[in-house]
Amino acid sequence: MENPWAPSGSGINGGITSGDMGGPGLQNATKGDLPAVLEGNFGKQFEESFKQFAQRPENKALLEKHQRKEFKKSGRLARKSKYAEFQETVLSADYDAQKNIAPFLENRVLRRVINTFCNDPNNDFGKWANNPQVLSLLHAAKTAMEDGTLSEAEAEQAMVRYISAPDRDYHHEWKLKTKQQVRVGTDQLVGALNEHLEERRKGNELYKAKRFSEALKQYERAQSIVELIVGMSGYDQREIDKNRIACYLNIAAVKLALQDLGEAIEFCGKAIDLDDRNVKGLLRRSKAYAARHEYALAKADLDKVKDLEPGNLEA
Repeated sequence: MENPWAPSGSGINGGITSGDMGGPGLQNATKGDLPAVLEGNFGKQFEESFKQFAQRPENKALLEKHQRKEFKKSGRLARKSKYAEFQETVLSADYDAQKNIAPFLENRVLRRVINTFCNDPNNDFGKWANNPQVLSLLHAAKTAMEDGTLSEAEAEQAMVRYISAPDRDYHHEWKLKTKQQVRVGTDQLVGALNEHLEERRKGNELYKAKRFSEALKQYERAQSIVELIVGMSGYDQREIDKNRIACYLNIAAVKLALQDLGEAIEFCGKAIDLDDRNVKGLLRRSKAYAARHEYALAKADLDKVKDLEPGNLEA
């Protein structure tokens, strides 16, 4: 089987070059191109050439492959950057904090948990690394994993639940700071959104077949992509948000079908937060409210739909 990640272009590390695209790059400019270069139009010629290249069916697979590669590369760089920040934070912590966490750093699960100490809103890593209760939990988790009485996933969930508990006054800041995101350029964005749309397409097919739990997994995969990326421009970010809204509403539909009404309301709310005029989100949330006998809230959403679309029959 052909290796899908093998370098394909003639550029550095197999990247696409202007020669691969058949379009004009500055390195290919001739004397006749000089006026266009000086007037700033040469880039427009290159852009037009690239568009023509991208529209040819035989080049679609090459472009998508390159975009996926660049997207994954951005993710790896972001993770390396986060790890470097973690190392720097640990090394700059006080001696007691370093000594306290040292026994746990070889365990990959506990190392990830300790990494969350960096997300303290006051940048107080030592507050957690010197906290007797936290250290006791780390010891207990380490022992339980070594004994086999607790899986790695269970240990991590228990620790993170304690550190990120909503009753702590900095919970919102902690949640924001622990949300991993990657800024991507337009070319990488296309690849990421293509991947997201493919996951949603699979989810839609499963949903139509009433295989709701399986559909949810596909939608959650799509969600993980659109929540990871951030656009470099306002236009790109609007495109990401549009796909986030669609994904949230897909998940809300599954939650409704599974009678998980609270989650359905939450995901409709996420969509409406991004677009408060989203009729589909308002209708879906109204249906969930009504199923929970919260009729006043259901009516409020329906009234807003009537304001937005007076002829809407569902309202």
